[in-house]
Amino acid sequence: MRTGVIGLILSPTFPFLDMMWRICPALAVGCTVVVLVPPASPTPLLLAQLAGELGPFPGILNVISGPASLGPVLAAQPGVQKVAFCGAIKEGRALRRTLAGWVPELGLALGAESLLLLTEVADVDSAVEGIVDAAWSDRSPGGLRLLIQEAVWDETMRRLQERMGRLRCGHGLDGAVDMGARGAAARDLAQRYVSEAQSQGAQVFQAGSEPSDSPFFLPTLVSDLPPASPCTQAEVPWPLVVASPFRTAKEALAVANGTPRGGSASVWSERLGQALELAYGLQVGTVWINAHGLRDPAVPTGGCKESGSSWHGGQDGLYEYLRPSGTPAWIPCLSKTLNYDAFGLAPPSTLPAGPETGPAPPYGLFVGGRFQAPGARSSRPIRDSQGSLQGYVAEGGAKDIRGAVEAAHQAAPGWMSQSPAARAALLWALAAALQRREPNLVSRLERHGVELKVAKAEVELSVKRLRAWGARVQAQGCALQVAELRGPVLRLREPLGVLAIVCPDEWPLLAFVSLLAPALAHGNTVVLVPSGACPIPALEVCQEMATLLPAGLVNVVTGDRDHLTRCLALHQDIQALWYFGSAQGSQFVEWASAGNLKPVWVNRGCPRAWDQEAEGAGPELERRAARTKALWLPMGD
Repeated sequence: MRTGVIGLILSPTFPFLDMMWRICPALAVGCTVVVLVPPASPTPLLLAQLAGELGPFPGILNVISGPASLGPVLAAQPGVQKVAFCGAIKEGRALRRTLAGWVPELGLALGAESLLLLTEVADVDSAVEGIVDAAWSDRSPGGLRLLIQEAVWDETMRRLQERMGRLRCGHGLDGAVDMGARGAAARDLAQRYVSEAQSQGAQVFQAGSEPSDSPFFLPTLVSDLPPASPCTQAEVPWPLVVASPFRTAKEALAVANGTPRGGSASVWSERLGQALELAYGLQVGTVWINAHGLRDPAVPTGGCKESGSSWHGGQDGLYEYLRPSGTPAWIPCLSKTLNYDAFGLAPPSTLPAGPETGPAPPYGLFVGGRFQAPGARSSRPIRDSQGSLQGYVAEGGAKDIRGAVEAAHQAAPGWMSQSPAARAALLWALAAALQRREPNLVSRLERHGVELKVAKAEVELSVKRLRAWGARVQAQGCALQVAELRGPVLRLREPLGVLAIVCPDEWPLLAFVSLLAPALAHGNTVVLVPSGACPIPALEVCQEMATLLPAGLVNVVTGDRDHLTRCLALHQDIQALWYFGSAQGSQFVEWASAGNLKPVWVNRGCPRAWDQEAEGAGPELERRAARTKALWLPMGD
């Protein structure tokens, strides 16, 4: 079903065409749109006027011209169900912190830097034209980071500098020029980057003469930037190209994936196998082979990491403005009294460790494929509905979260490389193990006050969920579509990476399985916090995981929910976070995750019907457990 009212906030440098790419799908699925544009952008106002004259539906498209400070005001308006922001990474990070708890979902499309990877077997002449088109044409969204294999470094740099000397620069409305100006702000940003790069030892090449009647910055090529230079991690502004050499494909992927951004990239190689290997290895949202900047409304375009996680184009672009049928409308959960600095900061309780023998056995943390004692050497008692001691669970903390994340990262390459059939087999084996433990799990749930009939149903449904996700992942693959006049495009679904999950207290076993299964099915490694009130059923499952799963694939940390949530949300090496807990916890997660702009999924304190197929195993889980990559394949000469 449609989301409702969409608030779209655009930066001053955002192209009009890209604005249309976001407005059109929102209107197509039945949403209405309010667009905030900078005062210097009059064209969207004309568009809104034309939209009002076309039919009997005034108000479906509304345009407000004003400063960026109006963004939070727009987002806070009653009825706004989603906010989409397109602009700089710094502004997007600030907006996420400002809007924490305000809006149900914030879609971010950040930065404009792209990557071009040129191998030694590429057609250098074609690649140079691709560089010029990617970096200095009117279609260029931002700066370009250029990686060139050492064998063709000298030749490529020579030809590129010669081609730069033939660029025609001038007024943007003059059809005879190759590159125009983009305002004083863009010029000043480029100048600051060049000055800083030169101070760090970089070589700068500029060709042509600068027009005197406009805020113009010449096409610029920056090279010999030291690897440890801060400029190597900073976003490259338009109209700059920052070139670096590489020796092997493995080194190229390490350098390309070493930046915090993941927008778009192109791979230039005459060997299709090599090009596909590099394209699959790049952590970006869009990859072109022997081309750059191709667009089609039917093909999804987006990014990952700090480039944001929202999409436009294709079915992914439509999903941005839809929510699963039957889910309630989102409501704000803002707590103005929430102290972000103090939330979850209180140290866990320091109860003595539980007895190692007797009727109340201790459960350690499940990290790296085995149970281990927590760093604080403390535990907390878990009591049943009658107040009787059921067991002790470890009291995890920040040190334990760091260890769990490290174990998950170590397991990630091996698990991501597994075939869908191998993942399915593991999920089915885990389902069989749960079925063998059914009497014990039912007893655990019953002692926590769950009726016997409901407890049996919860265990049986957990087994079915694992089997169902095994069947889904076995049928998982990539979708091939043909972009009109552009050729074939592969739509890939790739793992998020290390996924952190904070489970709800309700349905302690079923929610645990319902969240874990899709994460594993899509190739993620997991750091998970189980139900705080009833964590033992999840720990019982971990005993089976110790023999079935690769070490580090699933890591379960028990303890104070708020404290562990704080550790996970602030961790910079976690790629995504799902939180199902309190409204204040949801607000904190949205605020704290702005550090590395990880995608988050929160419930804002609203319970979820995990026993219902739509909410416990529906398409929303499948969509959030992986990210899309569009891979444009070469076609023609």
